[in-house]
Amino acid sequence: MKNTETIITDEDLSLIGNFTRKQMSREELYVFPLILCDNEIDRDNEKFTVSALEELSKLFIGKTGIFDHDMSSKDQTARIYSTEIRTDDTKKTADGEPYTFVQAKAYMVRTEKNKDLIAEIDAGIKKETSVGCSVKSVVCSICGKNIRSEHCEHIKGNTYGGKFCCYLLTEPADAYEWSFVAVPAQKNAGVTKSYVRSKVDPNLEALAAEYKEEMTSCIVKDSANVIPSISPQTLKSICSVLTLSQLRDMRDALSVEAKKKLPLVRQLEVRSESSSEEINDYLI
Repeated sequence: MKNTETIITDEDLSLIGNFTRKQMSREELYVFPLILCDNEIDRDNEKFTVSALEELSKLFIGKTGIFDHDMSSKDQTARIYSTEIRTDDTKKTADGEPYTFVQAKAYMVRTEKNKDLIAEIDAGIKKETSVGCSVKSVVCSICGKNIRSEHCEHIKGNTYGGKFCCYLLTEPADAYEWSFVAVPAQKNAGVTKSYVRSKVDPNLEALAAEYKEEMTSCIVKDSANVIPSISPQTLKSICSVLTLSQLRDMRDALSVEAKKKLPLVRQLEVRSESSSEEINDYLI
């Protein structure tokens, strides 16, 4: 049977020594490679930019490995001691970029407790990983706006003008941990994400709230003619959970229907040009 276990080099021992209190021997250690994250569009229709991967590569050195993002210290299993960015020019992401990923190496101390885990890693049972990190910016791939601080009408997962919309995760703020998981968000590695929300101008928030209230009033007014069976209270509750773009769509649709129900009537009428009379005044 072919031995697939990673060989521990002198460089590995030196790098691992940065995190241990004593010099460990090769016999005491088990090391293995893993892909932490990449620039492929994930199951949440989000992706890391290459510059974000470069920052994450640095941030994840020394971070501990756990299970299913459970922060309990008893579930600590391994620690990352080196990382590097790699690009596979023969492989493209869904949006046409060269496939780029963060390759890491992690180490464990061989003990009776983790021998089964080591066997599962070697057998490919424990394989999928996921990372916990935070980013400052989440940018729409269509309009380039940071959706954490700016209004964006695009919906990730939809296509606009033939271009697929996804959110670009940029400016990593911190890396917390990495985990063994059953179903990662990223197809090739897996990732869970949290965000650091940047400060929003309070004036913009006030204007948005005022605009939302104005559209809600229009919806309630037109609904009285179009769907009178729905109470104003119910409509206001529905409107409270809608986005600005959804409110605008609802307002415009109801406005069209309301005009059909109550068409505008002219008070001033122009005589037909075919009239035999030579009178061109308006008749009231």
